[in-house]
Amino acid sequence: MDHLDDMLSRLREAPLDPRLAGLDSRVMAEIARLQAMPRLSATTFGVAAAVALFIGIAGSAVPVRSADAAASPFDARLALAPSTLLSAQ
Repeated sequence: MDHLDDMLSRLREAPLDPRLAGLDSRVMAEIARLQAMPRLSATTFGVAAAVALFIGIAGSAVPVRSADAAASPFDARLALAPSTLLSAQ
C-alpha cells in the first residue's frame, strides 16, 4: 500500500500538463458554438411524423400473401427440433 501512496504523492507533485491551460475557455467556446448552430423546427418534426404515419398506414393497407401457418404446436416436424434431438432418450 505504501507503494501506491508514493505513486500518488509523486503524481500530486508533478507539474500540470500545459495543454490544461485555457481548457475552460475552449470548452465554453465549443458549447457556445454548438448552441449557435441552427436547429430543426417543430414543423420539420411534424412533417416527419406525418410522413411516417402515412407510410405506416399505407404499408398496412397493402395486401400481402398470407403467412404460412406451419408453426403449429402439433406439427410433426417439431419432433426434429434441437431440443428433442439433444435429449438423453
